Amino acid sequence: MIQNYFFLNRIILETNELLKDAVIREIFSQEKGTLVINCEKMNENIFIELSVIPGNSFFAIKNKYTRAKKNTINFFEETTGQRIISFGIANDDRIIKLKLEQSEIYFTIRGKFTNVFYLDNNQRFHSFKSFDEEALKQIIKEFSDKVFVSGWNLIKPDVVIVGNYLDEIRRKFPVIGSEIIRETKSRSTNFSNEESVKLLSEVLEEIRNSKPCAFIDNNTDEVKLGFENFKSFPFTEKKLFDSVIEAQNYLLSKEHYLDAKKSRLKLIKNYLEREQNKVTSKIQNLQGVIERGSRETKYNKRGKLLLANINELKIGMKLVVVDDIFSSGEKVEIKLNPKLSPKKNIEYYFDKSKSERTAFAKTQELFKKTNKEFQFLKKTVDSLSNIQSIKELDELMKMLKIKPTHEKEAKEDLSSKFKHYLIDGKYNIYVGKDSKNNDLLTTKFAKQNDYWFHARSVSGSHVVLRVENTKEIVPKNVLKKTASIAAFHSKAKTAGVVPVAFTFKKYVVKKKGDPVGTVHLLREDVLLVRPEIPNDCEFVVNE
Repeated sequence: MIQNYFFLNRIILETNELLKDAVIREIFSQEKGTLVINCEKMNENIFIELSVIPGNSFFAIKNKYTRAKKNTINFFEETTGQRIISFGIANDDRIIKLKLEQSEIYFTIRGKFTNVFYLDNNQRFHSFKSFDEEALKQIIKEFSDKVFVSGWNLIKPDVVIVGNYLDEIRRKFPVIGSEIIRETKSRSTNFSNEESVKLLSEVLEEIRNSKPCAFIDNNTDEVKLGFENFKSFPFTEKKLFDSVIEAQNYLLSKEHYLDAKKSRLKLIKNYLEREQNKVTSKIQNLQGVIERGSRETKYNKRGKLLLANINELKIGMKLVVVDDIFSSGEKVEIKLNPKLSPKKNIEYYFDKSKSERTAFAKTQELFKKTNKEFQFLKKTVDSLSNIQSIKELDELMKMLKIKPTHEKEAKEDLSSKFKHYLIDGKYNIYVGKDSKNNDLLTTKFAKQNDYWFHARSVSGSHVVLRVENTKEIVPKNVLKKTASIAAFHSKAKTAGVVPVAFTFKKYVVKKKGDPVGTVHLLREDVLLVRPEIPNDCEFVVNE
């Protein structure tokens, strides 16, 4: 709901009253996809948080926001000290306009093209996320054609419609959104056009004037934001708020909490599933050994038979056949080590008997211990449904010695440090920028089954082709295109044809004391390619 046009319209009404005449102190980003505008009014800080993450875009007002001491960057610095004149929303689009004394800021919600734009006092546009030049020109033209309103946008849903009213009104006014249509349908009894006109007007009026409400479903751990009398959201409890700003902040906080809880639960469940599979396999193996029984008696008997026939044993014999004195009339064939003396062969079987007795006892003990471990895992799995807090999950992770995913996430975040290409819209290619960066790419970022490339016999960039699915074969033409990129990013870029070595990253090693950027290949293949950036290869701008 927080991305719905009319919800944004309601926020604008509250924001105008709250932030008019506030002064911008700084605009910064410390999280990918999030821009923060720090304002000051009557000696109090107020923060505008703009999320441009597709599927999770929002415009929020917060009283507190801690700026990190590092890994932050300032944006649109010319706005510092400018006073906020007003907020407005386009009358037919999810575009919020922040009008300042000398410039303007636009926040557009458009799926993967969601972005923040700054129009400086020289009428030049700048964007928060990297934006294609042609697309930016189109956006600029759209902004100039838009009409922005600071009050409530009075869409009249009682226009003449031919056909199904709700389908046609949604087509005629896309800003109404699927949430409002769904809410309208949930209130309908006969689904007539006349009833739909009345109900839609009712829903829009509630969004404008009624109290916002969080609909909490404790059965599914989900929370939805709507308004007091909404009927389309399942819930086990409701929480009313005096303002949409307050309601949205509650929702974002709750979602953040639930996401953190879900991620921990997923880690724990995956760990327990893996451990249960391992323990089950171990139990089956141990059970097989126990059912087969101990071979202590067998080896002891052979030792005794050899001892009784010691005079018949000679060095060099590979086996001997003797009478079974423990079972009349039977012959027993016993293998011998031809390199050992008769005495040593006898000792071997007595030692085997002793070690078999010890090993069997250990197997039985391990079987009991492994069964207890399985019961513990099963009990832990059963207890997960009763855990309600993140603190309990963290304590369980600590007890199970499950490491958080921070290290993995940090490894993935390294991608922004390299040149990034995309082949066929699917295959991600990463290129080192210098010797130190090459080491980082190869030793810290690349995974074991990623492909690694480097132009042979010349200095150049390390190049990694990320393999997302190890069960899927990477096409030969993709390998050649990646090799061409590696050749292009080498000292041989002006040559006609360049030999490029490639292998899996697991065959690339760096020995202690090697110079920066130097590695060794345990195995390699070679491709002869032209040094170039292929036509269907897209350069990805790191945000």
